[in-house]
Amino acid sequence: MSDISSLNRKLSYNLVALHAFDLVARHGNFTGAAEALGLTQSAVSQKIKGLETELGIALFRREHRGVSLTNEGVRLLNVVRPAMTQMGNSVSALMERKSRPRVRISADFAFCSFWLLPQLSHLRAELGDEIEIQILAAQVPPEDYGEDCDIKIHVAPRNSMVKGDVMLLQERVAAVSSPSYLAAHGGISSSAQLLDAQLLSLSKPASAEWQTWQGWFDALGISGERSRNYISFNNYDMVVQSAVSGDGIALGWLGLIDRVLQNGSLVQVTGDVVGSDAGYIMSRDYSSQLRGPSLVFDWIAAHSPVPVLQ
Repeated sequence: MSDISSLNRKLSYNLVALHAFDLVARHGNFTGAAEALGLTQSAVSQKIKGLETELGIALFRREHRGVSLTNEGVRLLNVVRPAMTQMGNSVSALMERKSRPRVRISADFAFCSFWLLPQLSHLRAELGDEIEIQILAAQVPPEDYGEDCDIKIHVAPRNSMVKGDVMLLQERVAAVSSPSYLAAHGGISSSAQLLDAQLLSLSKPASAEWQTWQGWFDALGISGERSRNYISFNNYDMVVQSAVSGDGIALGWLGLIDRVLQNGSLVQVTGDVVGSDAGYIMSRDYSSQLRGPSLVFDWIAAHSPVPVLQ
């Protein structure tokens, strides 16, 4: 038998014995440990004797009313107990996940803040507490499913969609600001005037597909020297908060910021709305047989933010 095979057999045997050792130390006797393990007192005693023989040390002092740890036993327990606790917690978490499915949703910061989080209580109310929802906010989607996520909701062009994907919200973008900003800077009669305004911008990673100020002006056929008055953020929630505070004019994704427009915190600056063939596309791994992702996917699809433009 190879040294590795011998070591594996010893580890397999001793892991059970170490668990028994931990329980005997907790209970202070073999009887309590035997009840916890569902074994006889004699079987537990034999496991401890075997462990002591293997290690070549005495772990317990056998006393009239129970057992107490030797100095060597205390040292071993200081190593074994944290490991046993960690293993027990990990196994419990896995068993809980099996009985209470977990669904991880990867979505960009804007969709999380302005649509997904406000809808979360409704989703949980309808699907019940048996499904654990985890939201992973990211500017760009993860490459794969599995441990990273079960459902992806990110901006992408329509031609990237595959069978089963759902377009939740097609991109329609307008210039928005707070009423106080417009009052302080005078009326704006055309989008071309925005070239000279203080603009609030969302930083765009190279792989991102969402609209930018430059693309917005280009779509409207507005030419001329681009504004250099940009304040840039890496999070759309901060862009919107800055606009609400009166710092400048932002691009507003209609369907996401409707609540902010409805309560009057932001207003549309001009009548121009730029649409595109991109939008928030929701996808999931159809090879997975788990029921949780399917239920959450279908619920979100049924509660799409706004009708998709045809």
